[in-house]
Amino acid sequence: MCHRTFLLRQCRLASVSGRHRHVNLLMTTLGQNTRQSYRKATTNNAKRVAETAAEATPEPPTARQLVTHAVKCAIPMIGFGFMDNTIMIHAGHYIDCTLGVKFSLSTLAAAGIGQIFSGIGGVVFGDTLEAVFREASGGTVHKHKLSAAQKLMRSSRIAGLVGGIIGVSFGCTLGLVNLFFVDEQKANMLKLQALEDGQEFEFEVEIDNTINPGLTTVLVRGPDIDGVLASITATLASHGCSIVKLDAGLRGGDGVADTSLHNLLSQTPTTVLEDKFIIRNRATGRAVDNDDLDDLARVILAAAKDPLNAHSLKGQIESLEIENVALAERVLMLQNNLEDRQIKIVKDGDDDKGRE
Repeated sequence: MCHRTFLLRQCRLASVSGRHRHVNLLMTTLGQNTRQSYRKATTNNAKRVAETAAEATPEPPTARQLVTHAVKCAIPMIGFGFMDNTIMIHAGHYIDCTLGVKFSLSTLAAAGIGQIFSGIGGVVFGDTLEAVFREASGGTVHKHKLSAAQKLMRSSRIAGLVGGIIGVSFGCTLGLVNLFFVDEQKANMLKLQALEDGQEFEFEVEIDNTINPGLTTVLVRGPDIDGVLASITATLASHGCSIVKLDAGLRGGDGVADTSLHNLLSQTPTTVLEDKFIIRNRATGRAVDNDDLDDLARVILAAAKDPLNAHSLKGQIESLEIENVALAERVLMLQNNLEDRQIKIVKDGDDDKGRE
């Protein structure tokens, strides 16, 4: 048994030796070009094996590679954030001025609808913006590329996330520049001016000097529209009237006050707004003169029909208040300067100090 095993081993060794001798003989007979091709193929195979081993255990990315990777992720996010805010602001403002006025939508609702168009724009133009911004960045970003294995490392993923956050934040902030090109008060004005057909003819104004002796009673009835109360109040103040008492509420068609939730939310013609003002002349402290009641009633009726007057009158009042404060400060300064010139004080010892 042992003798047979020994013979088998010898045969195998002889076979292997024969193969080596055959290979050496073949290499000797081959030409010079064939030998070089064989060596090149062997070298390339060794390189592939080395690259495979390197990918299996990649080197950690350097700090410069991480910064470059963060910049690469931030660049397309800048364009996305700018485009997102631009579309949302302009689309939301347009919706607020059209559908918002028609259906009494809030500004937040209009902004939410605008965000829908902003999202659609991001989907449609996302790839185009990314390509444009990547080309604009030049070859700097591609000099320190990460391998596929390095991109999967935790440090690379964190760098990409931070870069994306910074990029989209900067882009959205840059998109806020669009607010300078949007009239933010336009929607509010349109909503205040939006009266349904025939509503402006539903207002009634009654003024009576006999109900409260020494005071004037103003009763305004009409549809419940935002801004009417503020407009009437500002109009009374601008015409030299002080409001002593104010009662505001909703009344049904029978004239009885109805403050139920249904009537407060209802916009049917049977429910009207009834505001009662008790006023007096600010200069005299008494009721408005009988000769001025007709003019006052027409002014109040015009204010009820056009609630936008509240904004213009409020702006004028604020402007006058600022001017009054500035004038008061200037008058005080002039009085102090005049008093300083009118007063001359010589203290004991001043002459001695002057002589020294």
